[in-house]
Amino acid sequence: MKNLLLSLGLLTSIATWAQKNIILNMEPLFGSQPFALNQNFIGNDGIAVNIEHFNYYLTDIKLFHDNGLQTNFPTDIWLLTPEQHSLYLGNLNVNQIDSINFTVGVAKRYNTQAGALAQDISTYPDSHALSFQSPSMYWGWAFGYMHMIIGGKADSNNDGVPNAYFEMHNLGNNNQQSVTLPSIQTNTGNQIDLNYICHVDRWLQQMPLSSVGVLHGDTGLNLQILQNVNSQEVFTIAANANTQENNTSLFAFVQSENEFTFCVKNKQTIKNYIVFANSGQQICAVSSNETKASIALEPLQSGIYLVTVETDNGQRQTFRFVKP
Repeated sequence: MKNLLLSLGLLTSIATWAQKNIILNMEPLFGSQPFALNQNFIGNDGIAVNIEHFNYYLTDIKLFHDNGLQTNFPTDIWLLTPEQHSLYLGNLNVNQIDSINFTVGVAKRYNTQAGALAQDISTYPDSHALSFQSPSMYWGWAFGYMHMIIGGKADSNNDGVPNAYFEMHNLGNNNQQSVTLPSIQTNTGNQIDLNYICHVDRWLQQMPLSSVGVLHGDTGLNLQILQNVNSQEVFTIAANANTQENNTSLFAFVQSENEFTFCVKNKQTIKNYIVFANSGQQICAVSSNETKASIALEPLQSGIYLVTVETDNGQRQTFRFVKP
């Protein structure tokens, strides 16, 4: 009997600590609205704004889990955009995630020529987060990367129409911001989703966008907008974060030597899907009206990829595949 109980205990422990795919989602909102580029919003100052680009780096994500354990990741820098805000962190022996820590910006070891791991931007592969981006996220060997950039138009004459162009490029090898947040995980089979919100309107708090013009540097408003990350609580737990076990994935998927195929399990159809390299580079965006879709593997470089799929009724799910 004792041996039976011991065996059952071991099986329970193994099941509890099974490998799980960890997905970090940082959905952008403006106020209570889903954020999108080239769309008019009313800022917290009452000024109409239309944002044409908004990119930022995250570095050194850490998970704190299972009664004091800490996990860091081999991939230590990601580029996030309004389209790509889901990150695959790894396949880990994790049961309960308690909190998460990350740095907004490029860590000092990569940022300038003084960094221990810094290298010429031209030596990074195209898929790397620190490679060339459009718009550019790099200001040169001596000054380093822009931790966050945002640009567009803001209303300067109170007619409700954004008309004055602005750009904010935030540098500074001491201006990176460390953020720690509690975690509420959503479990779906062998996947754990950590759902957070990036509040774009809070990030722009007290920024005079209608008169700032093109502002590039590491002091003044460019420092303040980075400090807003913490002072304005830019990152928070999403309202849809929950601890309830969700055993049903929306999709079934299978990978062959030549393609990755997924299909909707219920009567819905696929509205669209976007494929990203895990660094943040968008590979393709496809509209659909089918129940099944396939991604050709041959053109892809070896590595980890994320697929964010939206169905016709607005449900979304992100999952990963690996090109050998």
